[in-house]
Amino acid sequence: MLDGQKNYVKRRRFQYPNPQKTTTVKSKFGTFLLTAVLVLTSNSGFSAGSDISAKLRLMAFGGDAQLKAVTNAVVRFNQKSPKVKVEISIDPITNGWGDYVTRVLSQFNANNAYDVYGTAIETFRTFETRNLFIPLDDYIASHATYSDFDPALFKYASYKGKTYFIPIGWNNIMINYNRKLFKDAGVEFPKPGWTWDQFREDAKKLTVRDASGNVTQFGYEVPNQFFFVQPWFFSNGTSVLNEDWTASNMLDPKVSESLQFLYDLIHVDKVSPIPGKDAMNNQFMAGQVAMIARGHWIVENAMAAKLDMDIAIPPTRVNDYTVIGFGGYGVSRTSKYPDLDKELVGELTSFETQKEEGEAGGGVPGRKSAAETPSFLAYPPSAALYYQTLPHTLPVPSPANFQEVEKIFIRNYIAMMSGEISIKDGVKRADQELNESFKRLAAHEGK
Repeated sequence: MLDGQKNYVKRRRFQYPNPQKTTTVKSKFGTFLLTAVLVLTSNSGFSAGSDISAKLRLMAFGGDAQLKAVTNAVVRFNQKSPKVKVEISIDPITNGWGDYVTRVLSQFNANNAYDVYGTAIETFRTFETRNLFIPLDDYIASHATYSDFDPALFKYASYKGKTYFIPIGWNNIMINYNRKLFKDAGVEFPKPGWTWDQFREDAKKLTVRDASGNVTQFGYEVPNQFFFVQPWFFSNGTSVLNEDWTASNMLDPKVSESLQFLYDLIHVDKVSPIPGKDAMNNQFMAGQVAMIARGHWIVENAMAAKLDMDIAIPPTRVNDYTVIGFGGYGVSRTSKYPDLDKELVGELTSFETQKEEGEAGGGVPGRKSAAETPSFLAYPPSAALYYQTLPHTLPVPSPANFQEVEKIFIRNYIAMMSGEISIKDGVKRADQELNESFKRLAAHEGK
């Protein structure tokens, strides 16, 4: 992950112009000036030179940082294949990855699929089981620069021994915290190995109330999204699904223990509001929330707001594991130009593109070299923690029925956090609904 995690612009599409012209592309976030020079060099190591005329359709995802990096990647691609026009669409993932899956499946069903898709781990299994994308193993093996990626990313992008997606940026959920608010409250900055109990005490100290007892500053935002909440289960040695994502694990007592801890932050300690429909990104940027659970994507807006922010590893209960999600590019099985598509993916996953996205505040670059630049490491101050924690991450549970799993979990989770249903009854209801969904999936797959 990559996820409805971001407050992005509305979906937009444009035809990429002749790369030998200077072109201005405007969005609500500002203006991108894309200028091509007569000679562009690339260190990506991908083959060059093509006289074929074609039109490719690319569906990427993200916002400002991704759009700029993707369009610049197309400039480089067109230097090698000048007769290929690339139509770029950007999906902001406003309503989450389940909604994105539905949209992509409808495009394939209508014989209107794009040639190249940018997507995320939450969707991989859904698309792989439907045989929508072609394997890219031979292409990956023939380009040595992919050794720059952590092997775990390719592992998570593979299915039944074949790799269908080439990784791009990734996000591991960290505790993002406002350093000024910590200083004002006299609270020490989080250190590696801090515990749930320490986190709870810090959240209390960071919660501010006015003379009438009304909260003017929350210590923490209890998450409202599937991806954000997973570290509270992982750090307690459990998960909402079983290990191979084929059944519910909601009846594990540690799941209830994790949920009770979050419930108590809201209703006992009163350091967080009840999770609502909207995430509290804006309140965090405005200094009204001291800590939130997010990935690197928040850096883009934090830099723009000049927020004195840093990151910490999520607090530990039995371990210090957190969740990882990441994006990747795949080539549609219906495309007429798979070789051109692969070369386009090569530019989209190149060092130049990864570096640009990461430094602008997109995900953590999949290429480690792009995550070691001084610019990337400059903000937040502890940016090196992103890669340092990678060995202690687990992928966000992403079964082939992810759309249903996400909705079932969130519906019951919000009901439990609001007190609409007890945690005891909520985990039972969620367990039943999840297992019914897995039964439907098994029937669909003929198992």
